[in-house]
Amino acid sequence: MSSQSDIEKASHDHVEDLDPVALQELDPEHHEYLMKRHGSIQLDPLPSSDPLDPLNWPDWKKNFEILLIAFQTFSSTFMAAGLTPAFEPMAEAYGVTVPKASYFTSAQIAVLGVMPLVWVPLMNCYGRNGFLTVSTLICAGLNIAGAYCHSYGTQMVTRVLVAVFISTASAAGSSVVADLAFSHERGKKNGWWSLALVVGTPGGPFVCGFVQQHAGTKWIYFLFAIINFVQFVLWILADETVYYRHGSQPNQKGLLKFLGISKNPNNKLTASIFFRPFKLVSNFNVLMAVIAASVTFCYANIVLVVELPQAMGMLFNLNAQQLSYQYIALIVGSVIGEILAGPLSDWWMKRSTAKRGGKRVIVDRLWISYNGFICVIIGLMVWGVYLYKADPGHWKIAPLIGAAIAAAGNNIVATVLVTFAIDSAPEFAPDVGLFLNVVRQVFGFIGPFYFPYMFDNLNFAGSAGLMSGLVLVFGAGVIIIAHFLGHRRA
Repeated sequence: MSSQSDIEKASHDHVEDLDPVALQELDPEHHEYLMKRHGSIQLDPLPSSDPLDPLNWPDWKKNFEILLIAFQTFSSTFMAAGLTPAFEPMAEAYGVTVPKASYFTSAQIAVLGVMPLVWVPLMNCYGRNGFLTVSTLICAGLNIAGAYCHSYGTQMVTRVLVAVFISTASAAGSSVVADLAFSHERGKKNGWWSLALVVGTPGGPFVCGFVQQHAGTKWIYFLFAIINFVQFVLWILADETVYYRHGSQPNQKGLLKFLGISKNPNNKLTASIFFRPFKLVSNFNVLMAVIAASVTFCYANIVLVVELPQAMGMLFNLNAQQLSYQYIALIVGSVIGEILAGPLSDWWMKRSTAKRGGKRVIVDRLWISYNGFICVIIGLMVWGVYLYKADPGHWKIAPLIGAAIAAAGNNIVATVLVTFAIDSAPEFAPDVGLFLNVVRQVFGFIGPFYFPYMFDNLNFAGSAGLMSGLVLVFGAGVIIIAHFLGHRRA
């Protein structure tokens, strides 16, 4: 069913720590199919013998689906932060203050954290493709409407509704990767959507600064609508990744079939499903990973994006386009961080498993995260100290170098800890993504309310020291505890 390049060769790189009893129970046809398709039966999770099983899809098709969910994850933060260059003209047009105009972004951050709690359980029961397809078309219409809003209240409604519908993808990345990728490749594949989420935050202001400078605020909304329509077309071309490997397959009928929505006959939609992600508080590894990733994301991403207009824009008297250039540092840093995170994390796990004689210990992955924490702490200190020393009106690149280092570290931490959390509770991969998304977004939403007071009272250097200390204690510190306890249990 696939080309030779799609077939995963049997090697130590692909050996998983599987239950030998489960492998012995394979029927001959199943064994033969897996050997022909993958070249090995040492796979985690173990695919069925059905060619429609997403784990058996060709690699190009798997990658298309993961990149598509990453694209929509990117667009969620891109659109929320993309309004940053337009805060001043929108404040003037709607007769409000600039801080009040910034609530257009803050409100979306909060919604992006909460709404996946509703969407993901629904998508797990009725399939993802239909929800993702319809939601992008609705967002396109809402963004066109946003271009013609003439009051603060109506614009806030469109922004909140866009966040409600675009959030269908915000926490689905880990679920899609779990559906399509084996455990030995999850570090790299989770890194795609994790990088997209992180890059979307500085990417929005970077692109929209040019749009604001040369075309005006209305075209920012038109750009958002164009992105949504492209996503709508791509989702029409995509296939459903939810597959019921154990149990009967869904039956699609009538309008639901046309919309790509199907009821999971093996999963009942109950009220408890919507609160299930919070049960992961009892999973020590997941809880520590979520705390560390959320604190690091807030102080190595949110604070740099939100405060950059005030920190560097006002300090160096930059216009909208000049301000957008500053975000290149965060984008480049995030990309470098991903290059050092996903592939390196997977390679390290393969090496560690081989050294342990084939035994896979999930906490071994955490060694890579310490590189990220070190980069975040160093980057924040360089950013803060050089901003503190900067002369008003005299632009310098040194703070941006610090921001890039911090952004690289943040992406290393995010990719490694997301994969570690999923490895700690693979059967609850969708819930892991949800739990992390809620905590990270809500913690990030709170930040902009106290960031200005922190900088006013501690200055940039003092604030960088405080944030670095928080990352050291609640980031690296909690991971060291999880790492130590994990090795003792191994």
